[in-house]
Amino acid sequence: MLNRASTFLASLAAAALAASSFSTAAAQQTPSAERVRGGMFDASDPAGIARFMEKTGYRVELRADTKGDPVITGRISRSDYVIQFYECEQGVTCNSVQFMSQATKPASLTGESANAFNARWRYVRITFDAAQVKLQMDVNLDAGVTSDNFEDTLDIWRQLLEIYERDILGFK
Repeated sequence: MLNRASTFLASLAAAALAASSFSTAAAQQTPSAERVRGGMFDASDPAGIARFMEKTGYRVELRADTKGDPVITGRISRSDYVIQFYECEQGVTCNSVQFMSQATKPASLTGESANAFNARWRYVRITFDAAQVKLQMDVNLDAGVTSDNFEDTLDIWRQLLEIYERDILGFK
């Protein structure tokens, strides 16, 4: 009887050790609470988005546009940009944002070169008129995205803005 009890206890100890190892491995694969910063980002919290951007190294300023909707302004590389909030109800409860940067239209910019840029780069598009060229990127935040997703979106914007500066504006 003692031998059976010892074998049973040894089996329980081995199972507990295996479960502990499994939960430790699972915990290492799951993002920490600090990494996801406690939840999701959506366009209804412009101040939270601005704080997150500052924590990740972006210079930002949160303001309101002429309609009272929030806007975030900043600078990356040599370009000023704005994040406009859309589908807002009285300046709050917004659903989406648009990243936008505009500059003086280079004389070398043609419809063909703009179309080639737009065809090559998936997330952004450029538009232009006789005086200005704009780089725009729409981001749907309805129902929220993780901080990892939003940080990746910011990095995509930064990279594509730098490509726009080089390939469209001619900055070297």
